[in-house]
Amino acid sequence: MKHSFFVIEDHSLTNLGIRELLQNSTDLSCEGFAVSEEEAFEKLTELDMKGSLPKVLVLDLFLGEDSGIDVLREVKKHFPSIGVVVYSMYSNPGIVSLVLENGADGFVSKASPESELVTAIKEVSGGGKHVQADLVEPLHTFKNLFQCLTKNEQFVLNKVIERVELKQIAEEMEIPVGTVEVYLSRICAKTGCHNHEELIAQFG
Repeated sequence: MKHSFFVIEDHSLTNLGIRELLQNSTDLSCEGFAVSEEEAFEKLTELDMKGSLPKVLVLDLFLGEDSGIDVLREVKKHFPSIGVVVYSMYSNPGIVSLVLENGADGFVSKASPESELVTAIKEVSGGGKHVQADLVEPLHTFKNLFQCLTKNEQFVLNKVIERVELKQIAEEMEIPVGTVEVYLSRICAKTGCHNHEELIAQFG
């Protein structure tokens, strides 16, 4: 059984390296790659028209000016048959939680052994889920903490983890920036963090 995949990674050499690594496994086949959101959707649309969509998308989270989270949301909206494995150098529990909430089927840290990504692709290709084992316990701890926040605080924390500026968060919530800062201070108090940067360092 062949497990087809498509890679979205904005660093060209890293993109090539991922594809070469995966194609060393005889039961994995590459259906294409992209270095930006626009290129990815052009190519996926073409593949869809040919009836040859990949079973799995390997997705980096930070794609230059593009957001991997936005790409994830759009892929799940327009190509729901594709499983998504997020492959990122950022693997703090807040990030893992955020991508899973937005429809990712797997998460693998770039610091993990190469075999971890191969395993994730095969499991997701078969309709399963795969989160790197050593990320599961911190994820559960984060989710318990997250449930202690109000809905507005949860929204703000997710946006902070997503690297959204406070001004933009305020616009999305239709509230003053000062109110967002109040939510942020409450989040810090509940999580034991001292500031915005520490929240990202610990959870994102």
